[in-house]
Amino acid sequence: MTRMSNDAVSPVVGVMLMLVVTIIIAAVVSAFAGGFGGAQQITPHATVTATVVIDNVTGTSTCVNVAPFTCTRTYPDGFTAKNGIMFESTGGTPFNLNSIIVELVSDSGTTQTVRGTDKLDPDHTILPYGTANGGYFLKIGNISLSDTVISPGDRFMFYADECYDVSSGGKSRTLMWGPKGINGGHMYLSANSRTQWYILDINTQRAIANGQLLMPVW
Repeated sequence: MTRMSNDAVSPVVGVMLMLVVTIIIAAVVSAFAGGFGGAQQITPHATVTATVVIDNVTGTSTCVNVAPFTCTRTYPDGFTAKNGIMFESTGGTPFNLNSIIVELVSDSGTTQTVRGTDKLDPDHTILPYGTANGGYFLKIGNISLSDTVISPGDRFMFYADECYDVSSGGKSRTLMWGPKGINGGHMYLSANSRTQWYILDINTQRAIANGQLLMPVW
């Protein structure tokens, strides 16, 4: 009579189960690793130059040196000007104007940050109506205001809210940024002053590009 032996079945099943469990664990680890890798934000990096652009500077600034220390700019009737800083990408990764922050740090330590989605305060701006669809950034030479991608070779303007001149000879001509409700103050860049600038990625808060700017005497 022939006898059937099952002595080798248990070890084989055990090995197969171990292989299955190992494969499942490897798959889970791979899925988690892939998920974490996909969640990482990548900061664009570009080579960018910055140049002050002066259309016209006039007007006076009158300040009250008592709290809340307000200042008022006065201009000739109908005065408008497209003053600001022109940035040009000369290489690197494209970035979107709606996804950046421009930060200015003056040599006196004053800081101003403006997002691409921030809007000008119509109560204090010298820009012609509709210049940048109510915002601060405008791609130069764009076909439409919805064209906001800056690639190598592209330029964009970071427009100033206001300006004023309190002396003769142009040595106190000043550009000003003061987005309503942002940072609770204003940024003044006067002639012959140095300013550190940063273009930051909104998602990662890291620098896409940075540099130093010398405000000219004009």
